[in-house]
Amino acid sequence: QANWRAAVCRDLYLHQIAAKIIQTKWRSYVCRKEYVEYMAARKIQTKWRSFVWRQDFVVYMAARKIQANWRAAVCRDLYLHQIAAKIIQTKWRSYVCRKEYVEYMAARKIQTKWRSFVWRQDFVVYMAARKIQANWRAA
Repeated sequence: QANWRAAVCRDLYLHQIAAKIIQTKWRSYVCRKEYVEYMAARKIQTKWRSFVWRQDFVVYMAARKIQANWRAAVCRDLYLHQIAAKIIQTKWRSYVCRKEYVEYMAARKIQTKWRSFVWRQDFVVYMAARKIQANWRAA
């Protein structure tokens, strides 16, 4: 009976060891499988994030290029408006200056004629007075 109990005990012990080995192998298999799935999911997520980021970057670069071109067009329009305004102002100032010059020359001509007329009148009076004085002294 002792031998029988020892054999049963030994069988039981061997079954427990075998069960522990099987459980260890099973847990190791499940753990490895979960790790492989985790790594695969991680790789997929990394690739997806990279793809999404690249798409966002492409959109960002396109928007940046559009904005730069828009700002350049606005600046160009503003510059052209400023140039046009300068040209208009220059033409207007030239017109006003020419008009003032023509008025100045007309006034100068009028003044010259007037002074000439006044001088001639004074000269005629002077010559008449001189003639009167010469005749008066001669007499």
